[in-house]
Amino acid sequence: MLSGVVCPTSRPSKRPGEPMTDPQTLALIDRVERARRRWKRLALGALAALLLVCWLGVAAVVSQRQQVRAEHERAEQALREAEAHREQARQALYFSHIALAEREWAARERREKNP
Repeated sequence: MLSGVVCPTSRPSKRPGEPMTDPQTLALIDRVERARRRWKRLALGALAALLLVCWLGVAAVVSQRQQVRAEHERAEQALREAEAHREQARQALYFSHIALAEREWAARERREKNP
């Protein structure tokens, strides 16, 4: 499998490009396997960190969305209450105008009867 591979960190062989001996090949395979395990652990750790960050992001978005919905409900309730107060004030003003008109009409009738 690695018969034509030259190990760059091992002792130089007598001729450049000469195939590695069995101990050299085994040492290289061992180093490659250790590096692969190290990178695999690093990749799994990075994936776990990424998943954690994504989960925290989703949790934050869901929490903010709930807060926005609650605030929206409070705002709608306040608007409904303000509309109810406005309607009550409008009715009170209307009845006040009716009462004022009745008083003016009664005062005018008294003036006309008693000139």
